[in-house]
Amino acid sequence: MNIKIDQSDLAQLKKKLDNLRSFYKNTLSRELGSAGMDIARIAKRAAPVDKGTLRQSIRSEKKGKTVEVIAGAKYAPYLEFGTGAFVTFDDMLELGIPKSYAEQFKGSKPGYMKPQPFFFGSARIGLKKLLTRLKLAYQIVMRFFSYGFSINHSIDQ
Repeated sequence: MNIKIDQSDLAQLKKKLDNLRSFYKNTLSRELGSAGMDIARIAKRAAPVDKGTLRQSIRSEKKGKTVEVIAGAKYAPYLEFGTGAFVTFDDMLELGIPKSYAEQFKGSKPGYMKPQPFFFGSARIGLKKLLTRLKLAYQIVMRFFSYGFSINHSIDQ
């Protein structure tokens, strides 16, 4: 069996693959930045307010291929997780973050503060939105990729 593929079809395939790589690189970078901003925005809305310091401390920073969402107020983890016997890990565990991270804020003395989660739940929502947008972008690219593309070949036996 011998398969022959037209060189112009191979060139067309290579061009589409190069475009696909470029699209995904640019799309992924843009979507990660958007997700960071979304998570920060959602967390700011969900954050408890006394003087507004916590809300003002929430921000996202894009660093190369990564995005960090930060709640910079020193007391942010205590509000997120609670203290002492009130500490909860639900939203954090759903994101796959180890329980030991939150346990450091539990403290050795009896706690009195119930959690007021604002951060990890917002991250979960923002990441779900990111995945939805990436799936949509993938579907669009795959439609474009398959549109008008065919390989003319002959099979000699």
